[in-house]
Amino acid sequence: MRRFLRATLVAVLTLAGGVYLSRASLLERAGSFLIAEDAPLASDAIVVLSGSFPDRILEAVALYRDGYAKQIVLCREPENHALNLLKERGVKIEPGFERNRYVAESLGVPPQAISVIGESAGSTFGEARQVLRNARERGFHSILLVTSKIHTRRAAVIYRHLAGDSVRIVTRPARDDSFRPDTWWHSRAQVRRVVIEYEKLIVFFFLDRWRTSPLDEEI
Repeated sequence: MRRFLRATLVAVLTLAGGVYLSRASLLERAGSFLIAEDAPLASDAIVVLSGSFPDRILEAVALYRDGYAKQIVLCREPENHALNLLKERGVKIEPGFERNRYVAESLGVPPQAISVIGESAGSTFGEARQVLRNARERGFHSILLVTSKIHTRRAAVIYRHLAGDSVRIVTRPARDDSFRPDTWWHSRAQVRRVVIEYEKLIVFFFLDRWRTSPLDEEI
């Protein structure tokens, strides 16, 4: 019995030591997994998801300049009650999509090549539905999906789940996003972002994917 306990203890300590010594490698893999990067392909439009600024719009402009698409589609960010209160009091603050439009036009993208999704959405799922419905209405069969690095994995699985076979999704992480998979655990803010992304991925794989159908099945 003592030999068994001693052997078990040695095995546990060895395993714990191995995990400790390889923790940096494991953490780096955890960060890298969240980044889904496809090779850029010629597409019908570049879609910029609402959120981080200005890294996402800079990526979209770079793709536009490289000739991968002739249209940039901007998404509206969720409505913010506090911002609405400021508007009511006469304080004007440009919404995120307007700032994205301004950056794109300032960097040479013609206004007629930029469009905006009509309504805001409160989640990646809601935004994906609006984007894909817009794509279907405009006859798009492929889109370059631009978002922040650690959001690409979740965005990709959601969009591909909802798109089915109707729209090809090419995921492009913003190259100027500051997230680094090899050091993210050194920053409290980055740790929080990574944990939240994994929580949302788990929710998608165990709940959302079974409760929603591709949009082409709604026709």
